Amino acid sequence: MQSHIKIKFHFKCIIGVLDFERRKKQKIIIKLKAKANEFLNYAEVITKIKTWYKKEEFYTLEESLDFVSLNLKKDFPNLTNLNIKIFKPHIIKNATVGVKLKKKY
Repeated sequence: MQSHIKIKFHFKCIIGVLDFERRKKQKIIIKLKAKANEFLNYAEVITKIKTWYKKEEFYTLEESLDFVSLNLKKDFPNLTNLNIKIFKPHIIKNATVGVKLKKKY
């Protein structure tokens, strides 16, 4: 059975290169689409991603998505496709910045 999930969630964490970003948590938004050859537990995916972001305190959005894509594949070996986006909605006034990563495993 193939599994397709779509998730959008947000939380606060330390992420960024600027001094104030290293001191204060900021809101990030994650949008994720994933396909797997077997059941993919979206609650477990969300929990793992939140845990990684809170533990790692990434410097760049790109670095964070590389880490997440690698570790999702390790933890969910049946993962076949990943499309993940991350946004910082409050880093620049009147703008939302973000990065996207697509992977086929």
